[in-house]
Amino acid sequence: MTQKEITINGQQYPVVFTMDTLMNFERIVSKSFFETDFKTLTDRMALIIAAVITANEKTTLTVEAMKGNNDLKAVQQIIAAYNIVAPLMGEFFEVPEVVKQAEAEEQQPANEGDEKPKN
Repeated sequence: MTQKEITINGQQYPVVFTMDTLMNFERIVSKSFFETDFKTLTDRMALIIAAVITANEKTTLTVEAMKGNNDLKAVQQIIAAYNIVAPLMGEFFEVPEVVKQAEAEEQQPANEGDEKPKN
């Protein structure tokens, strides 16, 4: 289990991803972890909180603290924190390197029009 740290409003919080994180997430959002695509800010915040709670049950991090001043800075902090927690999911589920490479190749845009025109 890898432990990382996120920063919210200048304060650092440890995060981990284990089965407890899955269960904490499901308790928070009242839906299955496996049915979530993490495209909404709410789901990302819930995952972050779940990872923080798993690392430290007595954490002082709250949703209100994550929302900060309800501004762009708060959104940027949430995105940055999610980008730290998300790779921990990959470690937990042990995504094989070959799958990671295939996904990376799929995400790269096709090089249409790279061929030189024939004269």
